[in-house]
Amino acid sequence: MTALIGLAPRPVPAAEAVEARRPAGNGLIATLLITAASIALVVCVPVLRHWFMVPTTLAGILIGTEAVRWFRRGTDVFEPRACTGLLGLQFLYIAPILQVATDAWSVGIYDPPVWRDALGALAILNVVGLGIYRVILTLPRRPRNRPRRARPMHLPTFYAAGLALTVASILAFCYEIAMFGGVGGFVAAMSDRINPVKMDGMGALIILAESFPTIAFALALVRWRRALRKHTALLVLLICAMTLTQFFIGGLKGSRSSTLWPVLLALVLVHVVLRQVSRKALAIVAALMLAFIYIYAFFKVGGIEAIDEIRETGSIHSAEKDTGRDLPAMLTGDLGRADIQSVVLYRYLNGEFEPMLGETYLYGFTMFVPDALLPVVPEGKIGIGSRILYNPLYERGEGFASKIYGMAGEGIINFGLAGGVLSFVAFGLVIRALQSYYTAASQSPELAPKLIAPMLWALVNINGADLDNILFFMTKYAMPLILLALLAQQFGRYRQEAKPVMGMRR
Repeated sequence: MTALIGLAPRPVPAAEAVEARRPAGNGLIATLLITAASIALVVCVPVLRHWFMVPTTLAGILIGTEAVRWFRRGTDVFEPRACTGLLGLQFLYIAPILQVATDAWSVGIYDPPVWRDALGALAILNVVGLGIYRVILTLPRRPRNRPRRARPMHLPTFYAAGLALTVASILAFCYEIAMFGGVGGFVAAMSDRINPVKMDGMGALIILAESFPTIAFALALVRWRRALRKHTALLVLLICAMTLTQFFIGGLKGSRSSTLWPVLLALVLVHVVLRQVSRKALAIVAALMLAFIYIYAFFKVGGIEAIDEIRETGSIHSAEKDTGRDLPAMLTGDLGRADIQSVVLYRYLNGEFEPMLGETYLYGFTMFVPDALLPVVPEGKIGIGSRILYNPLYERGEGFASKIYGMAGEGIINFGLAGGVLSFVAFGLVIRALQSYYTAASQSPELAPKLIAPMLWALVNINGADLDNILFFMTKYAMPLILLALLAQQFGRYRQEAKPVMGMRR
């Protein structure tokens, strides 16, 4: 049998039911909690007694309404709207307040603005954008007259093509290791932060070399799904093996997202294909991931020497001082974009730069195209961002800014205020489509959409990412499995619909 056998559709609420699940109640709860939290913070923290708290609180209420969904009984723990609400609450409400309360800002910004005023202006933009975002999400959906016919996946094709892709990926990774003289040289080169390795022009090799953990995990999950469903220990071992492998091939390069996001997508795969992940288990995983982000930041900035210092002294305080990476920096920098976005908005409102008219977007779409094939090579966000943040005298192509500006920040860079607002339109349309596809895939008895939906689920973080980050991540981690599932689906046969028996109703 080529279809998914033995797994009944999981009880996921239909999209219509989710949309109708007490939206007014969610808004009321968010209003009461966010307002009470803001009042308490203003009373207890004098530096927060500023008008920026008003629009920031309104933004928190708007996105908090979506976050409340996650805590509702019966809501899928990986529901895109709810998860986007949780992330948005951190990025748009908690992070800016923490930055003011802890006085934690990005360093090196030339002529910085009055931070609270700049955050207030950004919060007003966010309120307008989030209002549009909520409207897009709550618009009624057009009912389909006839459901689409499901085409099952041809499992032999899935296994054969998946195995071939895994082998090709492993060979590409072995070639990458050989370039550095073996495993020891690879680890040493990746952990050297004084003389970081330049890997320009190796995008295709990196994409192929880092795809095999996700593909191999999906193959194992589908091939031995019954055994993994019965034996939790085997499933945990599989996830741990995938995590360690992903850390070795991606994490050693200093990218925490190269470890965390593939592991998180693997959990979504387990949840959709195999068995539900509980809120308790997800909370434990989230705590471990936050700890990893915090500890690994020392390695990212200081290399192996920072880790050795922590091990020798038994304390992280000296490492925090040397690297500038402490808990507030993680919560406001790694898990926030408020200060960077507020600087970009401040510079634009003061006429300090002209909108780039889509140049960073064009760079994102052409970053895989060799420069020799392009009539004009668009400038990326590194050079543009360096002039906006650090030095307006930088020439084209100069600078070192590796900041992530988020959808709103990149929108302002390219099209000013209109770009910032329209970024929320794109945000709403993407999450609306993702919500619809994820819900339908969870209810589908077919395997292909269940493999595709978790890969697309990564778009829940779209508001905190730039276009080039999104495209590169989706190409490297999501696209291989999506293409593999679609290929296997092409060899599947449509199911024969049962014909009604004379005298009986279907």
